[in-house]
Amino acid sequence: MRYILNAGKAVTPRGILPGASIILSGEKIAEVRSRPTTAQGDAQVISLDKYTVLPGLIDLHIHGVNGHDTMDASFEALNGMSNYLARQGVTSFLAATVTAGMDKILGAVENIANCRQQGLHGARLLGAYIEGPYLNPENSGAHCKDCLRELDSLEIEAILAKAGGNVRVFALAPEKENAIPVIQGLTGRGIKVALGHSSATYGETNRAIETGASIAVHTFNGMGGLHHREPGIVGAVLNSGKIMAELIADGVHVAFPVIEILLKCKDKEDIILITDCMRAGGLGDGEYELGELKVRVKDGIARTKEGSLAGSTLRLIDGVKNLVQKVNVPLADAVHMASLNPARALGQSGRLGSIAEGKQADLIAIDDEFNVVFTMVGGKIVCLEQKEF
Repeated sequence: MRYILNAGKAVTPRGILPGASIILSGEKIAEVRSRPTTAQGDAQVISLDKYTVLPGLIDLHIHGVNGHDTMDASFEALNGMSNYLARQGVTSFLAATVTAGMDKILGAVENIANCRQQGLHGARLLGAYIEGPYLNPENSGAHCKDCLRELDSLEIEAILAKAGGNVRVFALAPEKENAIPVIQGLTGRGIKVALGHSSATYGETNRAIETGASIAVHTFNGMGGLHHREPGIVGAVLNSGKIMAELIADGVHVAFPVIEILLKCKDKEDIILITDCMRAGGLGDGEYELGELKVRVKDGIARTKEGSLAGSTLRLIDGVKNLVQKVNVPLADAVHMASLNPARALGQSGRLGSIAEGKQADLIAIDDEFNVVFTMVGGKIVCLEQKEF
């Protein structure tokens, strides 16, 4: 099926285009015009003139949602996540593991590989994000301290083998022994290294960045704090132009004034909006599990029994909304922090992340309240909330 999407306005790399039309050819965008387009041949015209069309969002770092979790290690879990995320405007995601026994981590990554081969029904699964067990117990957050481990090259090889080439991001604490050779080995295979759950010094962090680490795990959270005599990992992330910063923009994990500081320190192209969502996302308050830990959600905030934040229940589109409405970030910039920037972080901006000719037709439409009313993944409509199109 060929489509022509006529938008009220469209967020593109060229800016926000009022009255734009997006012409699709199969799974790709063939042309973006700055005016509406009438029917052409057998193409179906979809009128989105009441809405704003955005590139599909990419959640680089999500553990679970709507009762499902990556560590469930089943097709039903990842497909359930995929379907729910598509309804919320996410067209691609990385399934994040959490610290657990090695057998559970291996099972989870093997399932990710199988699900990528089989294909999911909603948002596109891009691969695995390995978070744990190679983290610092002092900043473990919602990771089981008893399951944390030192870096072990044989274990890492086992994870990569089970994943079958599907590990995209590998998180670790840079102060761990042998961190530098591990970073060299991972980046040499094209895997992005993320730094987090860490008490690393400024120097230790900079050495990891210079070695090739390129992502900061949920910046500020699970990190030693900034101090005027030892800026630590936070200071290194803020001061380096070689590392991108993940951000959970819910106002709980990071206060909005601190987000303003982050935006003054980092280029807008180097901020990646994530959710770090866990299985309670989309559901109500109550008792849940995150990996090996029991988690209680109250007022939408997930915490361990010790009081540590345990992921979020954030929708990525609400992170975009918060930046626009709470931090006065221009809409196009906020959108690209949740689409083009994560694509760039993964080295996939040539095919994903923006509304441009030749890219995948991953498109969503929102109303003025940031409600998602339409989602398309690779030229296929997977969510149509309104029937009048």
